[in-house]
Amino acid sequence: MDNIIRIIKYNNMSKIKSLYDQLLPEVKLDLKVSARKYSTAKLLKYTLMSKSIWTELSISDINDLIAYSSLTSYKMSAYDFMYGENIIKK
Repeated sequence: MDNIIRIIKYNNMSKIKSLYDQLLPEVKLDLKVSARKYSTAKLLKYTLMSKSIWTELSISDINDLIAYSSLTSYKMSAYDFMYGENIIKK
């Protein structure tokens, strides 16, 4: 019985997508291109792969995401910063 519970828990955990997986396609593509050029963009990519909830990101992480993608901060709303609106898929 314990093995079945472990398998169920593992299957449920594997369905959780990382923030990197949740990025909108154009943002993800920009980050991939930047990660080939810059080590800090590569580090950001791994940070996004290790987190699953937007609120786990630091302000610095969000700043880096803006810097290494085609996002522009002056066009972003408070919801974009706080909840990842227009950056990640909902």
